[in-house]
Amino acid sequence: MEEASIDKVHILHVDDDPDVRLLMAGSLQEFGYAVLTAGTVAEALQLAKDLKFNLCILDVRLPDGSGIELCQQLRKLQPNVPIVYYSACADDALQREALSRCGDAYLQKPVFAAELEQTIAGLLNRKEHD
Repeated sequence: MEEASIDKVHILHVDDDPDVRLLMAGSLQEFGYAVLTAGTVAEALQLAKDLKFNLCILDVRLPDGSGIELCQQLRKLQPNVPIVYYSACADDALQREALSRCGDAYLQKPVFAAELEQTIAGLLNRKEHD
């Protein structure tokens, strides 16, 4: 994993699938971001207590809770961090519920790298102008 630096955007990616975490981290690092990953809600919360992130990408279904619940807990720790859900769940009702309760964007797996980069850039740009 790449060493975090002050001038880079720091992203937390949470997914229970280690292969997805590895692929996502590689893609995000290619975009120039510093990435830390977690496989559970507990791991993610510990990282968020110890480090500040510019953006979080969360799977909706995790082994020890939901991404929606994690989003709400992350917002208590880091209120202004943009949060993107990244899930294989295509259910429109789940997407609406997730975004109405917490979160800024919802991407469906698999996602094209360009769509991921565009979503991240848009959220970071919006955060800078808030």
